[in-house]
Amino acid sequence: MDRFRGPQLRDTAGMYENRALDRMFERQEWICRVQTDKIVDGAFYSPARDIVIVPKKEQFNIGKNAEEIFKDGMEYYSSALHEMTHSTGTANRLNRDKGAKFGDAKYAKEELVAELTAAMVGNALGFDKRILNNNAAYMDGWINALREEPKFIVSVMADVNKASKMILEKIDEQKIALGETPILTENQRKVGLDQSADAAKKEWQQPHDIALSAKFDSASIYKRMDGGYAVRATFEGQDLGVKPISKITGIRYEMMPTGALKDQMLHDTVARKFVGEVREIREQKQQNKESKGLKL
Repeated sequence: MDRFRGPQLRDTAGMYENRALDRMFERQEWICRVQTDKIVDGAFYSPARDIVIVPKKEQFNIGKNAEEIFKDGMEYYSSALHEMTHSTGTANRLNRDKGAKFGDAKYAKEELVAELTAAMVGNALGFDKRILNNNAAYMDGWINALREEPKFIVSVMADVNKASKMILEKIDEQKIALGETPILTENQRKVGLDQSADAAKKEWQQPHDIALSAKFDSASIYKRMDGGYAVRATFEGQDLGVKPISKITGIRYEMMPTGALKDQMLHDTVARKFVGEVREIREQKQQNKESKGLKL
C-alpha cells in the first residue's frame, strides 16, 4: 500500500490566486478543454485531443516559506499559460507551424513563442520577477537552438502578439464577468493609448486625397527608442523624412497579420502624414513640365 499510495500534497493555502483564470478553468471557457483537477507528472498540450493538461495547483506548492508558497501559485498559472499558448496555434486558430520533431528549428520557435507569451501575459497579470526570470531561463535554451535558423526569430514576436492578445481577451471576458477591470483596457490607460485615441482620429481625418493615389518608393512604420511610433517614406526618389504617428496607430499596425490589409494601412498612414510633401513634389514636377514647354 505504501508503494502505490499517491504523493502527499500540501493544500493551496497561501498560494497566489487569479480569479479570472480560475473561473475560466472551472467553467471551461478557454478555446479548448483545460484539465487541472488530476495529479499528473507535468503540464502539456495534446493536439490530438485538443486539451491542455496542467498538474493540480497543490503540486506546485513546494516553497519553504510564505513568500515562496505565494509565488508557487504564479508558477502554476505560468505553466498553464504556456500550454494554453500551444493550443492557440492549431490550423483552425492562429495556424502556426510547430515542427515535426522535438528540437528542430520549428519546434524551438513554437516553444519560444509559448514561453514568451506566458511571460508577457504573466507580466500583465503582475507576476513576480522570479517567475519572469524562470521564463527567461527557459527561453535561453530555445534561442540557442534557433541560432542556425534566424529567419524563424523574425516572426516570433508577431506570433507572440497574436497569442497574447487571444489569451488576454479571454481573461478579460472573465474579469468583466467578475466585475474587475479588463487588463487590455487598463494596459491601454497605462501606456497612454486612451489619450492617443484622439490624436489617431485627427491623424486619419487629415486631407489626403492627392496622396492616396501616390505610389511610394518605400515606406515603414517603426517604434522609436522613447516608445513612440514614427513613419518614414520616399516618393519619386525624394526622401520625405520622418514624422511621428499616434501610439495607437503604431500598435494597431504591429498587431495586424502580414498581408494586403496591413500593406494598405501602411500606405494610407504614409499618405495622410506626407500629403503636403507629395503635393509639393507633384506641383514642382508640373511646373517643370510647363517650364520646359514654354522653352520649346
